[in-house]
Amino acid sequence: MLSSIKKMSNSTIIPLIIILTLLSLAVLSPIIITIAFGAILAYYIRFIAKKLKRYIKNDTLAVFAGMVLFSIPIVLLLYFTFAQFFAITVSFFGSLQQAASGNSSVAMDAMNQAFENLEIPPGISESMIGLIKTGITQFISYTARSLISLLSSIPGIAAQLLILIFTVFYFARDGDKVVQYIKDVVPDKDKYFFREVIAGADDVLKSIIVGNVIPAAILGLLSGILYYFLGYPYALLLAIISGIAMFIPIIGPWIVYGLIGVFSILLGNTFQGVMVIIFGWIIETATDFYIRPRISVQYSEVHPLVFLLGFIYGAVTMGVPGLFVGPLILGITYAAYKVYRKEKVESKAQNN
Repeated sequence: MLSSIKKMSNSTIIPLIIILTLLSLAVLSPIIITIAFGAILAYYIRFIAKKLKRYIKNDTLAVFAGMVLFSIPIVLLLYFTFAQFFAITVSFFGSLQQAASGNSSVAMDAMNQAFENLEIPPGISESMIGLIKTGITQFISYTARSLISLLSSIPGIAAQLLILIFTVFYFARDGDKVVQYIKDVVPDKDKYFFREVIAGADDVLKSIIVGNVIPAAILGLLSGILYYFLGYPYALLLAIISGIAMFIPIIGPWIVYGLIGVFSILLGNTFQGVMVIIFGWIIETATDFYIRPRISVQYSEVHPLVFLLGFIYGAVTMGVPGLFVGPLILGITYAAYKVYRKEKVESKAQNN
């Protein structure tokens, strides 16, 4: 078999490999994003598994334990988010079924009080209240219908989740073999280029967590403490929204602090509204200008625009996995161009 392969010229082997690769990608196209997302998650789980190797000598058990530890905060985050949202929906509509039908009425006593405080004429205030009520009803109705329709797609979601779990497990356990395979097939003259590109991808993956997820988690935690002590209902949900809002460029968590503060002031809770705006500014400033630079300084070579475009358009085109896959793709592309330019500059310098 090997002798027959050796007799084949490179001009025959390479097109055959390309054709087989394209056919494989066509077969895997429905789940290719899931596989890519699993490979990225495996990078972080592999890091946890290496730490656990001090106590768990078996590779498979260490990876499994790493997956469990990694999934605990995600499961808790989803649980509390849906629990808080369900409580809000019930308080507004009475049931998800009423919310999905859009036929229920929303209690607007607080809104009426706000317009009275502003001394807005009754005719205008009634129109504005009607628009706000319609907007709230449509938003929660749409979300409730989406949750209900989600039940019908459980088999597909379960299949994707199963693929994701197995992908994460095998990439986390056998990641060294994948890296070694790449090293074996890359020509010697190109190994420096690929080594630098892989190093760039490593920086991107570290920066996603160190430079973005961890600061967002810290901001969410501090915001939750602020909301709790100021007496806001659903403080946990507001904290989660504040942390997620940190990924929004320019505006960031101010979209949460500002709306909550202004709404509190309109309701007559001036002290509460002013405090959430002031302390929100302190939390956001400390997180953005002190905490984030302190913990991500070693990964500062990754251009911020990579994450900005990757997070936004990755999520738009690929959904939740795009938050990780998008920055990684753009980061690898950025690293490839950077290394290619470096080699060209050095080559010209040597020729001169």
